Amino acid sequence: MDEQQDDRRRYPRQPMVRAIMVRPNGHKIDAHVLDLSLGGARVTLPQNWNPESGATLRMYFQNGDEQESITLRGHVTRVGLDDMGVEFEPQQEQDIRELFASLGPRQ
Repeated sequence: MDEQQDDRRRYPRQPMVRAIMVRPNGHKIDAHVLDLSLGGARVTLPQNWNPESGATLRMYFQNGDEQESITLRGHVTRVGLDDMGVEFEPQQEQDIRELFASLGPRQ
């Protein structure tokens, strides 16, 4: 039954490993995205930060060859042993699509 629930996700996940910067409470912390969807991401737990469910944060993604990063706002939905789930805040669809476009085709 758990596999069926995974297959019914609202937004399919795209597996990846990509370095990002997470900024909870104004402090910059390095982390890695493990998978990404239009609705959120699974992120490694940053060192020196023990998030609680509901904690808000900003995630900074490098934007291809550009100097600027794509910034997405979100909140922690799940905390595991070595990763956390982040749901993106609503009304960022254009930025999320820009992020996916910067990733290029995936196999």
